[in-house]
Amino acid sequence: MKVSVVQVDASLARPENRFNLLEVKVRQAAIEDVDLIAFPELFLSGYNVGEALHLHAEAQDGPFAQRVGTLAKDLGIAIAYGYPERDGETVYNAFIFIDEQGRTLVNHRKTVLPLGIEHDWFATGSNVPVFRFKDATIALLICYECEFPEIVRHVAQQGADIVLVATAGGADWRQVPTSVIPSRAYENGIFIAYANYCGVENGHGFCGLSCVVNPYGVDLARAGKTEDVISTNLDLGFVAEAREKVPFLRDQRRVVSRLARMART
Repeated sequence: MKVSVVQVDASLARPENRFNLLEVKVRQAAIEDVDLIAFPELFLSGYNVGEALHLHAEAQDGPFAQRVGTLAKDLGIAIAYGYPERDGETVYNAFIFIDEQGRTLVNHRKTVLPLGIEHDWFATGSNVPVFRFKDATIALLICYECEFPEIVRHVAQQGADIVLVATAGGADWRQVPTSVIPSRAYENGIFIAYANYCGVENGHGFCGLSCVVNPYGVDLARAGKTEDVISTNLDLGFVAEAREKVPFLRDQRRVVSRLARMART
């Protein structure tokens, strides 16, 4: 499976401009026979945009998603992007996956909100989806969620081969893409594709460093600190190989059981 991750300059304003960028990147990816392309957290609206998070919020079948679905079907490529999802009076920080036939396979609502602006604008979701796409089992996570080993371990135990992360990683948090993401991949024998912003948006800086990491925790592709598109082929056979060589998932149950016995004594 060939995957692309788009690192977006956060200063790009307005949904129409962002759709135009998305279309350009998707059309180029289709020429390069990419199967799946991912964009950052709250891509539709921007992240540090205050009331615009609600102004531009839309249902998961809203106008932006319909246009993306048409593009995905026309070009035969799956597209995943972050957006503010409106469900009645409630707004969520969401990550949607639209397949190559233009169908919404999964819509994930962020389950853990970090300190900062998100608590002012969003409700929290209640589950983490795992689903099939082509020959892979995929999970969607949003930013802070991937920093919890428990969440990534949970989706790995549910069979995930690939974890897509839409993020808005700040300039002060470069240790997440450089240290945490490779560790999560290694701990669970999974591929992780991490799509971040770069640049500055309304005074808030982003660290860039979007990446695709293999099940040994090794970079397959990594962006720098400017706008970029990174692409790589994922050999799903490496998941089984890594889990055989480093059997954390197999041994985890035994470790947890021993710790529980120790706690009772």
